[in-house]
Amino acid sequence: MPSARLPFRAIDFKTRFPALDGIRALAVTMVFALHFGGGGTHGGSILKVVNAVRDRGGAGVDIFFVLSGFLITGILFDTRHDSQYFKRFFARRSLRIFPIVYLLFAILAILTPIVGYQWHWQQTLFLLYVGNLFANANFELYLLRSVAHPVAEGTLAHLWSLCVEEQFYLVWPIVVWLIRDRAKLLWTSFGLVVLALLVRIAAVEAWPPEVWQVWLPRSLPFRLDDLVMGAILALLLRGPAADMVQRSMKWVFLVGLAGTLLSYHFSPDSNSAWALTGQMTLIGVAAVGLIGMTLRAESWVYAVFNLRPLQILGKYSYGFYVWHIVWGRAWIEVLIYLTKRFHSTAIGGIVSLTLTFVTTFVVAKLCYDLYEVKFLKWKYKFEYDSELREHKTAFAVDGN
Repeated sequence: MPSARLPFRAIDFKTRFPALDGIRALAVTMVFALHFGGGGTHGGSILKVVNAVRDRGGAGVDIFFVLSGFLITGILFDTRHDSQYFKRFFARRSLRIFPIVYLLFAILAILTPIVGYQWHWQQTLFLLYVGNLFANANFELYLLRSVAHPVAEGTLAHLWSLCVEEQFYLVWPIVVWLIRDRAKLLWTSFGLVVLALLVRIAAVEAWPPEVWQVWLPRSLPFRLDDLVMGAILALLLRGPAADMVQRSMKWVFLVGLAGTLLSYHFSPDSNSAWALTGQMTLIGVAAVGLIGMTLRAESWVYAVFNLRPLQILGKYSYGFYVWHIVWGRAWIEVLIYLTKRFHSTAIGGIVSLTLTFVTTFVVAKLCYDLYEVKFLKWKYKFEYDSELREHKTAFAVDGN
């Protein structure tokens, strides 16, 4: 007889779910494919399907947002009675998030006299994680042009997502600390999901397309539902019905996935009004289900996302994301060169894509092993009360 499934017990922020690194690997690979996987125009129906999937790689950011909301809310809720709640949370977040972005800007500053980067003072506001608010109004701020060597052009375009997350990290701890009660937090979170969707719809109705197509994907008020849906999952799994909730995740995933695929079919343009309103919410629902499915150790989904290659990539996914497209213009030139060298778009693309991916991974790994860990070690100066009592350090902050 098959063995009975063990009940899913309510979790706390010190519980480790290694398959979540696999989720990170999936998300960062989707974003990478969006930015570097295109270019082919010949290949029939197969290539059309590949390009259609690649064009939706931006959903990887939705997965990151939901995962962040899940992990961060879990940490905040479980430590809401901590004696130094705000100090410890913000200190640990800063040690995880800031160093690599500051290193990126330091390298760009060092390269400036060599390649002639043309800076605008508002671009430095990415260091304060509000750069997206200015770059959305002036899209040129997402580019760092090089006068001396145009191929060395830099891009800051992907940093909008870090700004959105960091802005959420500034606001959400206050919400959790003020409300505290799990049921009230759940109702608040559900309300915010609906509100974010309604605000996006209102923006589409009120603004011209050239405005809402820029602001809706790249600013916190319009992306709040992804983050808060992750929060809802974290809060539900800390309640008495945790086992039932976790078992229902496959249906949440299937409903979200089916809705997303239908929306892709009826609205194939990734910048359409529907894509930037209801479709975003559907992707978030699918991401909630997918993350929830990975949490039960005996499930096949856990086994897939716990595969060693995905674990390794997921560990370095933050650095991979930060570095992967900074010098995207140079990688395009590599693609053009290899295509001419091999007299084949397909071969040139495969070699270029592989080279770009491997190089980015190596850079991310070296950055983590030689630089980021030096800051992460300082997290032990900011252990929560429960960690000090139990001598058990939370995994989620290190991994997220």
